[in-house]
Amino acid sequence: MVIYEPNKYLKDGFLKVWPHMFRDLLASMGLGYRLFLRDFTAKYRQSLFGMLWVVFLPLFTVSVFVGMNKSGILNSNATSVPYTVFVLFGMTIWTLFTGLISSIAGIVGQSSGFITKINFQKIALVLSPILVSFVDFMVRLILLAIVMMITKTVPSGYFFLFPLVVLPIIFLAVGFGMFFAPIGAVFKDIPNFLNIFLSVAMFLMPVVYLLPGTGIIYQINMYNPLYYLLDESRNIFFAGNIVDPQAWSLSALFSLVIFFAGWRFYHVSISRIVEKV
Repeated sequence: MVIYEPNKYLKDGFLKVWPHMFRDLLASMGLGYRLFLRDFTAKYRQSLFGMLWVVFLPLFTVSVFVGMNKSGILNSNATSVPYTVFVLFGMTIWTLFTGLISSIAGIVGQSSGFITKINFQKIALVLSPILVSFVDFMVRLILLAIVMMITKTVPSGYFFLFPLVVLPIIFLAVGFGMFFAPIGAVFKDIPNFLNIFLSVAMFLMPVVYLLPGTGIIYQINMYNPLYYLLDESRNIFFAGNIVDPQAWSLSALFSLVIFFAGWRFYHVSISRIVEKV
């Protein structure tokens, strides 16, 4: 028997709420998967090209940046791999990061039609965009592999460690997404502001260019955990090493802190937010 009472999770205290969170996560796996199937089919069902858009969009974006680089508009300096591969890899990671934040941040507001009528573990809402983003990410990785074969680019012998290096990026994105999801359900402008901010942020980080050795961009990224997570994922994939293990470790730890803080905020606040949706 489950007893519901106001502010239950706040009364439980900081430590006692964590077992509830993990139990809710395990109990919501089945529902999360069904929501994923619903959202995934709905995303591409009424689209003329279906999942081909997952391929078309990065190819179009890469072609734009490659054209800007060749024309001299964008100075990327000398990259260790063909610039096409460099940009496609950066965009693949960046799209995973921004896609997770944007989709999770808007999921509560998009699901307001039934979350106020049906009682279920609300963490299931978060599982769906994570799975959708993962499928899109895998398709883009296949595209990256094809482009690497065409350009005869060989990954490092340690590329199999790439999934482990990408995990902190996923944790960071999911943590931020869960933090903004309850807020975005009340203030509908939050997802739009996030999309604008993330679009601008891409040009402040070495997604499509190498980080310069001086200047304001360099200074910003020296204190940006996402820079180390992104750059070291590229290093491990192509060079087989982590250039700055200490900075990457601290950034990975930061991503875990954000993930658990965002998860706890989502878990504690979602019941109150549902009343205001």
